[in-house]
Amino acid sequence: MNTRLVTGGLLVAVPLALVAGFSGLQMVFEYPDILRHPAGEVLTRFAAGGADLHAYWYLMFVAALALVPASIGLALMHWKANPVAAAMTGAFGTLAALVQALGLLRWTVLVPSLAAAYTAPGATELDKALAASAFDTANLYLGMGVGEHMGYLLTAAFTVALAVLIVRQWAVMAWVGVALAIGVAAGALEVFGVGGVSAINAIAYMGWSAWAVVLGILYIRGKGVPVVNNPAAAVAA
Repeated sequence: MNTRLVTGGLLVAVPLALVAGFSGLQMVFEYPDILRHPAGEVLTRFAAGGADLHAYWYLMFVAALALVPASIGLALMHWKANPVAAAMTGAFGTLAALVQALGLLRWTVLVPSLAAAYTAPGATELDKALAASAFDTANLYLGMGVGEHMGYLLTAAFTVALAVLIVRQWAVMAWVGVALAIGVAAGALEVFGVGGVSAINAIAYMGWSAWAVVLGILYIRGKGVPVVNNPAAAVAA
């Protein structure tokens, strides 16, 4: 298994899968606008959704997790040249993947049960209130707190660390990555009431997705990229 090809392939596949999942949710669930609606309406819409709705959420969950091996692959390839930046790339990339996956996992594990409880034929007003309250709490903590706030900061840190690794090979890509990282990190200011940062974050994430795809293609092509077929040897070096 060639580390360079696998890592490059994942850098291409992860953003494309996330975009596919996001686009699907926009079509069948009016995401992310639906999150601004009352919890009861969101749960009712979710309960009425079909298998495709669950599939889109799970696709995004798996895509987020796929950033873990991509981050490790990047660290292995660049370990000998810059072990500190390589270690940070692997660590921040893994953490960013895990917190975003945890945030997304609520839609495949927690929300289905809450939606079922809210829309059950015999559900009382108390049952509905409890389900809606649990949904709001999960949205604030797992969604805005873990998946978004921590996800933005860790994705930005991962991107900056990766930019340090590639600045000698692809200087333009490195500096574009730093600029996009700043835009992604800006989204973390939303919890402090700073206006307009959500739009900056959304634009930066779209740019980041394209940036990751281009970077993945550069790795697959292999020009100027460290070639590591034996990960153990790379770390030992």
